[in-house]
Amino acid sequence: MMTGRRCDAPSRRRMTMAHQSPRLIDYLGIGALREFQQMFEAVTGFSAVIVDADDRPIAPPDRCERHADHRAALRKVLEEDGVGDMRAPIETRFGRVGAMCIRDLGSEDGGEDHRAEAVLFLHLMADAVARMWEQGRALRQRVHETAALYRLSTLLAGQRDLQSVLDTVVEEVTHLLNAKAASIRLLDEGGEELVIAAAHNLSPAYLNKGRLLLAGSAIDQESLAGRVAYVADMSTDRRVRYPQDAKREGLGSIISTGMVYRGRPVGVMRVYSEGVREFDEQERALLGAIAQAAGAAIRNSQLAAEQVEAARVMRQVEMASDVQRRLMPVQSISKPPFDVAGRYDPCFELGGDFYDVIPLGDDFGVVVGDVVGKGIAASLLMASVRASMRAHAESIYDIDRIIARTNVLLTHDTLDNEFATVFYGTFDRGRRKLTYCSAGHDPALLYRDGQFVSLDVGGMVMGVDAEQRYQTGEVELQTGDVVLIHTDGVTDAFNFDDEKFGGDRLREAVVDKADGTAADVANHVLWQVRRFVGLKHQIDDITIVVVKVE
Repeated sequence: MMTGRRCDAPSRRRMTMAHQSPRLIDYLGIGALREFQQMFEAVTGFSAVIVDADDRPIAPPDRCERHADHRAALRKVLEEDGVGDMRAPIETRFGRVGAMCIRDLGSEDGGEDHRAEAVLFLHLMADAVARMWEQGRALRQRVHETAALYRLSTLLAGQRDLQSVLDTVVEEVTHLLNAKAASIRLLDEGGEELVIAAAHNLSPAYLNKGRLLLAGSAIDQESLAGRVAYVADMSTDRRVRYPQDAKREGLGSIISTGMVYRGRPVGVMRVYSEGVREFDEQERALLGAIAQAAGAAIRNSQLAAEQVEAARVMRQVEMASDVQRRLMPVQSISKPPFDVAGRYDPCFELGGDFYDVIPLGDDFGVVVGDVVGKGIAASLLMASVRASMRAHAESIYDIDRIIARTNVLLTHDTLDNEFATVFYGTFDRGRRKLTYCSAGHDPALLYRDGQFVSLDVGGMVMGVDAEQRYQTGEVELQTGDVVLIHTDGVTDAFNFDDEKFGGDRLREAVVDKADGTAADVANHVLWQVRRFVGLKHQIDDITIVVVKVE
């Protein structure tokens, strides 16, 4: 036969414990508790009273005409500030929050079997109250979490500055978890070190205690693996890197979780308690939700900052591109008996190709260059080569010396993997003569009477060997001759079938417009390359210079 424990008057010890325990009425209303009491009385015939953890009755039953003896007994119990002979504790996962009690009214009220059934039902009812209390607590916790996350999301939504986002998160999570302090560490670009980014209620001395490498931190590795790491006592746990600093800071327990955005680790959020403290499942879940929201907000702030920086860089690149294009001569130049046309089509905003037409008294020089690489680095190197060629060409007429001196400067100023190819030719207007040197450049083409001649005299690329010597070639030009100087972006252009444009197609394009002007030839070659490539992304700069002898 099931019996209940004797319910004595509340002791000082029990009152102290109850002060530290959750209350029954925190998550269950008096009306709901009274319904439990009425249900028990309706089924068993006994009056019951639900008491809190200090044995104080919470919801005395409503008056009714039935079971007057039981009501009288209950009134006597209440007057004595005690409870009945039998009780069933209301035990939850978070401790005892109360009990359900009935008075032992003797065997005349149905006998021992009736009493046993009543006690059994009493325990069942107490368990039901406990489960409902836990459900109420869980619901309240979910509402609290949802409200907290909404408030935090609202705060973060209006902020784009990364530091403001970080400061808001650490302050809010400290208050939401009723903790002592909180911190956020973000992974550096290499993903090796966790760098302190924001903290609330932590001293500078503690924050500057030393570097925190991910490889040496088991706590942070666990956090970034998708788990919530917990340290009960920071001063004794071997996983803590700086236990004495934590002790001096007055930190007890720590709970840590990773901030991950779309599978990418962002950093780690830590919450500290003042003394040793357990964090329950709801608090851990709340921290995880906050970390997830914070990770998204942090990453969005980083992306916004990157976009601002990218826009700033793009403006600088556009300005540099404009400068680079202005360095190129006008597309068509008439210097009888020569007609000159140039076309420049970079694959990026800034390119490594260049061409220039250099006045040499009555004569002129044409230089076409191709610097290794693309983009900003190539454009800077291109500007250096162009400036050096122009400076030397204006003071030295010997082409081989101009190329040699530029080569020496380029060799001294560049890395081992940086070089340039250059074709430089001077056109003597009076004698209709071309003197040229090709420093590792694709050979220029001379088209005359249906035949092509490669202009390939010169030497190796510039920027590799400072001692390199170069040779010059000479060509007597005739009316109708077409000289085509180009970079390898023309012949090396690929279509979607991975076919090269190649030299044959280039020569065919020249033949098609050989009877036209220099601009006609240059435009047609560029058009044929573009038509061949189609919508395939251009992978190299294209430069074309055509000199037509009139």
